[in-house]
Amino acid sequence: MSVPGLLVNQVSSPPRPALPVVESLAAVFPDGLVCGRSVLCSGSAAVTLALATVSAASRAGSWLAVFGLSDLGLLAAHEQGVALQRTVFVTPPASPTQWSAAVGAAVDGFELLLLELAPRLSAGEARKVQQRVLSRRTVLVLVDIVGEHERHPVFQPDVVMHGTTTGWSGIGHGHGHVRGRELCIDIHGRRVPKPRRVSLTMSH
Repeated sequence: MSVPGLLVNQVSSPPRPALPVVESLAAVFPDGLVCGRSVLCSGSAAVTLALATVSAASRAGSWLAVFGLSDLGLLAAHEQGVALQRTVFVTPPASPTQWSAAVGAAVDGFELLLLELAPRLSAGEARKVQQRVLSRRTVLVLVDIVGEHERHPVFQPDVVMHGTTTGWSGIGHGHGHVRGRELCIDIHGRRVPKPRRVSLTMSH
């Protein structure tokens, strides 16, 4: 029912500023984590890269939802700098359709989503997730542990980081503590003008 004389102004919400990243990833994200975009982390260092990607933003006050990654320990997340007091761990539904629906609902309440790729997810369901992430200005970080995206690339990430471990620091001849992890990262994606490779050291 319309009300005569009532004028409704639709004012779009201002865009969120980019979220911060750790110094070691500043070369990968020179503008920070741009809200509404997606990042895919793959390779043997996928989880380490994903945690490093979201850690600075979580410490700065952003809430993080972690979907899947049942083997991820709280200590590992804490060591990578993730603010556990602003992190919620979610066990996702097994059905790909229910998975995408649950993720879509979480987009409304979190600025950061860290998701383990769901097997057998269709391109249509993935597109729904990315469209919702874009409209809600959330940052989506996907973790591909088993090469699911390489076999079935249903998502279209803005940035892809494929990381492999090239060495460790802090370990002596059978003794010592791990202080750093040396990574080789191949970077490409829709928002990457030119594919490139960088070497980084992640502290532990």
